[in-house]
Amino acid sequence: MRRYQGQALSPNPRIAVIANDALGNFVAATPLLQMLRHKFPAAHLSYFGGTRTRELQDASDLFDEGHILHGADFREVCVRALESAPHDLVINLEQQPVARAFAAVLAGPETYVVGPCFNSDSRGDLPYANDEMGRLAMDKNWLNEDTPSRFPFLKTGFISEIFCRLAYLEGPIPRYRVPSSDPGREIPDVLVATAASLPEKLWPIDKWIEVASTLVHSGKAIGLLGAPPREQGKHWKGAEDEERLLDVGVEDLRGRLTLPQVVGALQGAQAVLTIDNGILHLSAAAGTPTVGLFRHGIHRLWAPPFANLTVLIPGEDELVAEIKVETVLEAILNVL
Repeated sequence: MRRYQGQALSPNPRIAVIANDALGNFVAATPLLQMLRHKFPAAHLSYFGGTRTRELQDASDLFDEGHILHGADFREVCVRALESAPHDLVINLEQQPVARAFAAVLAGPETYVVGPCFNSDSRGDLPYANDEMGRLAMDKNWLNEDTPSRFPFLKTGFISEIFCRLAYLEGPIPRYRVPSSDPGREIPDVLVATAASLPEKLWPIDKWIEVASTLVHSGKAIGLLGAPPREQGKHWKGAEDEERLLDVGVEDLRGRLTLPQVVGALQGAQAVLTIDNGILHLSAAAGTPTVGLFRHGIHRLWAPPFANLTVLIPGEDELVAEIKVETVLEAILNVL
């Protein structure tokens, strides 16, 4: 295997993209997938995600094959992968050891590789290229405000742009593109999502209740999005508090829609209020006015630079939990 630096590929290359199966990671990979399709129109493109993004993978037209890596038996996934010839290009967007190992499984002696990957001798990682893209890949300070100035080929520090540039893809970065379907039900005016993968992303439930109560009293219907309550606790924090929102008139939509239907629901809402989670990225893709609460610094990497997203952050060294109710209410009322 060898590092990809923009070399020409075969006329009909086999390309694999490996990503985490958090919803936001899938959505953030869609600009890369679009640019790969544009640059290599004859390529056979395979996407390796996981069980949490299966519904989006199955409905997406951005790749030829979608596979389950995360949430599946790793040995069986590797055995199936080894039944096919090595790929021409493997792009791994994930740092976890299982993704680095799987990137090596998909690669042969002549395979080009982008992203973290075990070396062919299994004694370490494949070294990055000695160029600007390689230095960006090794950089540990993507959250810093000066990332675009340190790497002038970047226009922003947004993760999707970084993914594309690390793959030596040139040109404007496309917007998110995710599958959508009819939710088959009436959609509330405002959709909210309060759960996230990390506790430090959360906003206190009492503040959510105050905002929801204010909106309900103003005549707005509110709907709560998320995974089914019995599943929430497996991957997300804050699920146990969400029940209290139902007591103030919020409609429970958790687990009642497929992910493409969630996108359709987001498209049908007047506005969305959410913390930094998968719903935020789906809403950004849907084009609906969205207010998103981010950790300070994380917003530079993970907040999509889209006109429909209003980013709220706490002060430096402050927590998301410290963002004021008044600030959130002003932002959501401003987009309604």
